[in-house]
Amino acid sequence: MMRETELYQSGIRDYNKLLEGRKAFVTTAARGIGKSIALLFASQGATVYFGGRNESYVLHTEGELQQIIPECRGYIIDLADAAQSEAAAQTVLYDSGGIDILVCTAGVNCHCAADAYRDEEMERLLETNYLSGLRFARAFLPGMRGRRKGSIVNISSIHSMMTQPTNMLYAGTKGAMNAAARAMALDCAADGIRVNTVCPGVVMSDVMYDEADKMDEEQREAFGQALDRCQPLPRGQMADIANVALFLASDMSSYITGQCILADGGAGIKAHDFHPTF
Repeated sequence: MMRETELYQSGIRDYNKLLEGRKAFVTTAARGIGKSIALLFASQGATVYFGGRNESYVLHTEGELQQIIPECRGYIIDLADAAQSEAAAQTVLYDSGGIDILVCTAGVNCHCAADAYRDEEMERLLETNYLSGLRFARAFLPGMRGRRKGSIVNISSIHSMMTQPTNMLYAGTKGAMNAAARAMALDCAADGIRVNTVCPGVVMSDVMYDEADKMDEEQREAFGQALDRCQPLPRGQMADIANVALFLASDMSSYITGQCILADGGAGIKAHDFHPTF
């Protein structure tokens, strides 16, 4: 009977402080979903290092994180610049002594028709959304391999699976992120490193609120109604995505790798708004 009990309890962990003692790097966390992830990770015991372009936002978020764990630190990085990403990765490694969790959160868009994009915009999205994450992974993976443990979490997008007109560049870079994560998961599994992807739908982030502030009351009402029509569950919040990232970063998901999880309020399972009368 004891053997049976031990069998059922094997692998069960204490999930009080899910990331206690671990060091995480979030590529962009000065604002938005990345900041929500950084704050949640710190509250769960992780020392968080993060990047951001805007110095005032970086310093403000760094101060908030240091109130939780004093060793947390922010860095000014423009992820569209490959040299800055490469340099930042080495600085973070030096400062942290090794990263256990990498969260790739960068996501910029450029709306244009499929035949109207400019090369500089394509290169900016490709470097920011896709290649920057690969650069940080390349820098951090050797240490993870040495410790035989690690987790990489990519924040992709619903656009990587289903999209709308004028999103070709954005959807393409996020789709590349999904595909690379699957291949990376296979490369790293033997070393105890897991690689997974979160694909958010529309989330009410601070950036979304900034856009809403530019609308008049009628436009905001129409925008809110459109969101409610496309998402069966109520409007998503940044914390909803952070919670999924925490699950994938922690030992709660120790048997999950190479997966893309849609966190979209059910938008991806809803075909359309047509309601026949027959």
